[in-house]
Amino acid sequence: MKKLLGLTAIVLLFSITISAQGKQRGGANRGSDLTIEQRVTLQTKRMALNLDLDAKQQKEVEQMLLKSATESDKMRDEFRQKKQSGELTADEKFAFENSRIERQAAHKAEMKKILNKDQYAKWENTLMNNRTKNKSAMSSKCNNSQKQFKNRS
Repeated sequence: MKKLLGLTAIVLLFSITISAQGKQRGGANRGSDLTIEQRVTLQTKRMALNLDLDAKQQKEVEQMLLKSATESDKMRDEFRQKKQSGELTADEKFAFENSRIERQAAHKAEMKKILNKDQYAKWENTLMNNRTKNKSAMSSKCNNSQKQFKNRS
């Protein structure tokens, strides 16, 4: 009886610990409970702080980000639906990726129109730094998981 009680207590503590760790990390979807408008507003305010945007620039950036986020969400949902249904061909993958890159180029051109030269350079440097950080984080995660897999063998 004591063993059963002790085992139950250990399992309970273990499950609580795992659940608490999941909440701390925030997960990949930590911003998913926000609406598109809320995400765009926050992103615009962050950009206004980092790039010293004036009111006119803030308004233009917010409108552009809202349009871009709406299109991206629509395309992402469409891609996920096709992928889950198994109807996604190589040509469709290519088309989705191609349209994503075209939207990025248009986004960059629009930002160049809105921002002055110094702001644009700072925005582009920040963007490149974030991409570099994300790539290094992803590669370290990938390397760690590969090492763990090799150690199990």
